[in-house]
Amino acid sequence: MKTTINLLVAMFLVNFAFAQGAVGDIQGQLFENPETDKPAMFAKVWVERGATKFGAVTDEEGRFKIAAIPTGMYVLNVNYEFDSLSQTVYAKVVADGIENVGRINVYEEVKEIEGYTKIGYTDPLISFDFGQERISTLDIAQSAVKNDVKALIMSRNSDIKIDSEGKMMIRGARGNDLIHYIDGVKMNTVQSVPSSAIGAITVYSSAIPAKYGDTTGGVIIMETKSYYDLWRAAKIRRSQENF
Repeated sequence: MKTTINLLVAMFLVNFAFAQGAVGDIQGQLFENPETDKPAMFAKVWVERGATKFGAVTDEEGRFKIAAIPTGMYVLNVNYEFDSLSQTVYAKVVADGIENVGRINVYEEVKEIEGYTKIGYTDPLISFDFGQERISTLDIAQSAVKNDVKALIMSRNSDIKIDSEGKMMIRGARGNDLIHYIDGVKMNTVQSVPSSAIGAITVYSSAIPAKYGDTTGGVIIMETKSYYDLWRAAKIRRSQENF
């Protein structure tokens, strides 16, 4: 009986930790081909993380939204009337963010250079996430202070300072009012993590979501790279080197 109770408690803790982890959404609109505006209705759209699939079905206008996906880089899969997507579409999911992949055409001629496959991803120039600062893997790699997490975050947000005790604070709030999460786990202070292991950092200096509790000091969310992120990054890097 004791073993059964321990097992149930362990399962609850695992599920709770997963539920509290950093997740985001992917949305877009599916059309049959680039020559018309005929939507691809009731198509299956999904992404995969290991053996787990996260998916949705397009509506009458071809729109879809895949919710609560763990952060990371994904390849979008589409099945429409027994046909698969003819192009490779990448989507980057960030904490509490919505990745809008825009218009996707199911039947579209993909021009490829013989012997090479070009894979890439470009961050949008305009962000509609007000009160947030998102620091991507590329931002971290190009930063002159990437080996100092606190300096890295401060270099991207002028509202953040360090108090006399070495604690980070946002807009003059007390240092202990700032909340820090690493992969959904709440920390008492901002932890030092190797830059090569960080997938992304999200900073809330205002408009803090209610799920992060009652705080006036801001929230810093750090997402580390998973095995799947490292695998996709290596694949993209090899493709770019060969191009």
